[in-house]
Amino acid sequence: MFGRLVAGLIVVGLAIGVWALWPAGETDATSTTTSSPSTTTSAPTTSATSDSTTTSAEASGPEVVTTVEQAEEVLRELWFGWFEGIYNQDEDRIKEVVASQNQLEAAIAQFEVMEFDAAPKSSDFGFSETDILRSDAECLAVFSIVQASGFTDVTFSGLHVLRPGEDSWVLVSIWGSTDDLWEQDCEALLG
Repeated sequence: MFGRLVAGLIVVGLAIGVWALWPAGETDATSTTTSSPSTTTSAPTTSATSDSTTTSAEASGPEVVTTVEQAEEVLRELWFGWFEGIYNQDEDRIKEVVASQNQLEAAIAQFEVMEFDAAPKSSDFGFSETDILRSDAECLAVFSIVQASGFTDVTFSGLHVLRPGEDSWVLVSIWGSTDDLWEQDCEALLG
């Protein structure tokens, strides 16, 4: 009797775990299914995989994002560059993280307006509910709630559409929700 109870609890626990990790949409299923085995398979050979990935990323732009942690690091670099550029009134720093002149001009317009409690640091950014909707060599679409603290106290959410720059991902657009027309931005990058 006790053995059946334990076995039943194990099965229920596994079912809940699979349900929690199961992607919400068809696009997610492809990227999540692909990334989960890669992460698990490449764990024993991280050094060899990282070395070859780094070499190819340097030759052809940023690495394709496969995990939530990588996506959050891309967003951290993006928002840190944005706010650091505004804080230092540095157009070149902002150009490193945005894809359009309009985004650059929006940041420049904040040079004399935005007030900071301190200089922004990379560690000032936290993320929650991060979800990768698309990740390939041409487009990265990530929804996340972004918390900025330390230099300011701001929380905002959005679906970030990014394209590869020379060394990192750069912002193409931000949409309010996953139901918006962000997929058109990704498709426009292809042709």
